[in-house]
Amino acid sequence: MTKTKTLQDDLTRHLTDSVEGLHKQAERVEFWASAVTGFAQPVPAYEPDKTAIARYMHPGRPPRKKLHRRPNKRRKVGDVTPASA
Repeated sequence: MTKTKTLQDDLTRHLTDSVEGLHKQAERVEFWASAVTGFAQPVPAYEPDKTAIARYMHPGRPPRKKLHRRPNKRRKVGDVTPASA
């Protein structure tokens, strides 16, 4: 009787593992099917007026140039005060 019980437990465990593996494979298939469907769609037309950066630009004008900070004058080694002072 104990051999029958362990045999049933082994079969139940193998069947459960197989079903779990099948669920994982089905999830992978669904993921890749949705990815392929997404890539099959045509790329939408580019509309520069509707982009996120369009609100920072005036129509017909080029974007402003970024102003660069002037570098600080380099101090001499003797001019530096220690942090403990």
